[in-house]
Amino acid sequence: MDKNKLFLGFMTAALGLFLLISPDTFISFFVILLGLAAIIDGVFILAATRDLIIDPQYKLIVTVRGVLSLVVGLLAVVLPVAVAAVVWKAMAYTLAIYLLVSVGMQLYTITKLHRNGIMIRQSLIEVASSLVLALVLFVIPVQEAEHLLVRLFGIVLLVIGVGLVVIQWKNRPEIVVPDSVETEEEEKKSEN
Repeated sequence: MDKNKLFLGFMTAALGLFLLISPDTFISFFVILLGLAAIIDGVFILAATRDLIIDPQYKLIVTVRGVLSLVVGLLAVVLPVAVAAVVWKAMAYTLAIYLLVSVGMQLYTITKLHRNGIMIRQSLIEVASSLVLALVLFVIPVQEAEHLLVRLFGIVLLVIGVGLVVIQWKNRPEIVVPDSVETEEEEKKSEN
């Protein structure tokens, strides 16, 4: 039995249960997590990707994208904590719009990177995930859809988590305890 997979199963099931019980808390938590991710992304963009190629337009676009990421990330973390629930919806839309703008900028920088022979696979994955997150953030603020989607996701996670736990439990090694244990020397003596 793999204890890491067993732990992952319990954590996944617990997260699914959390989504079922308290979707509003999860949505707030999700917006804050996306804000933190945007801050980290902005720092990474400004520190690591700005000087990949020598092109003033590329550098400008990447700098604007990095600063925009930092500002929106900070707003997503600070505002919802400081202000009422209305801000959650506003931040969800703001993050969604930021992600769409970021996708546009990223597509431009991907073409520049590709022309200069730099691998773009990671950037394409980031573009696709940003599009999916933007769509989710546009749907989440609609109250009925918000709770339905979060609860459906919770059910899926709960089923996956319980499934992982059951599979790990069924595949655990069986331990056979012998009635007696004899060493090779004792075994040779008993044979003679």
